[in-house]
Amino acid sequence: MASGFSGRVLRLVHVCMAVEPLARIIRVILQSVPDMTNIMALILFFMLMFSVFGVTLFGAFVPMHFQNLHVALYTLFICITQDGWVDIYDNFQTETREYTMEIWGALYFVIFITIGAFIGINLLVVVVTTNLEQMMKAEQGQQIQMQFSETDKEEEYSDNELPLVHCAVARAEVSGLPQEPLMGGPLSNLSENTCDNFCLVLEAIQENLMQYKEIRDELNRIVEEVRSIRFNQEQEEEMLHKQLSMSVSAESKSSLDLREMACQQDLITALVNMDKVHDSNTNILLNKHKASR
Repeated sequence: MASGFSGRVLRLVHVCMAVEPLARIIRVILQSVPDMTNIMALILFFMLMFSVFGVTLFGAFVPMHFQNLHVALYTLFICITQDGWVDIYDNFQTETREYTMEIWGALYFVIFITIGAFIGINLLVVVVTTNLEQMMKAEQGQQIQMQFSETDKEEEYSDNELPLVHCAVARAEVSGLPQEPLMGGPLSNLSENTCDNFCLVLEAIQENLMQYKEIRDELNRIVEEVRSIRFNQEQEEEMLHKQLSMSVSAESKSSLDLREMACQQDLITALVNMDKVHDSNTNILLNKHKASR
């Protein structure tokens, strides 16, 4: 019977591990076991400490809940589940109404429930959630690495593929002289002095590069200033051209006005002369008409 029951349990576990979300949660819980044991040990330590305080303070006042250490631990376990602690606190309210014990009892339960229930139990939830987030990030990183590895393999495969070339072309491209590999001297010939000299040369090159960078920045600044000066000069020249053009246009307008005025004056004088001639002609005709009568 026991073997059959264990086989069924293993089948259920196998089914759960076959489903990826359930398997992830199971792995997270198993991974969180060490941290959860540490938190549970801390909660148990607080329960023992508060049970000793409860037996010492309330053992004679409420013996049904704080008679000894075992009873006090059971009472605190009920309080940490946040179910039934109100009934336990009601036993502090006796007929004699000892307010000091009621106040101490209220402080006792508030502190224990805050530390044990609100902080301790939430720490367990935090451990599980953080491990779940870490596992999900690790899986995402593995997927990204697999994608990069696949792309690298594809690139290597594409690089390894050589283009098809005809034999005659390959023979024509190959030179008759054999190619020799580049050979360097043995490293044993290097001494500390040569290494120091190389280091000094590299430092000098670095300093020269820094100076070159400073000079380049200075030249860029000078070029920008020159460009700004040229821009200002061009703006001044444009302003002068505009002023000159405006003055020339004003002079041309004034000359045109004078010409128009002169033309108008000539027309007026001509009209006046014509009127005078017409009047003189009419006077002559009238005089002749009178003389004929």
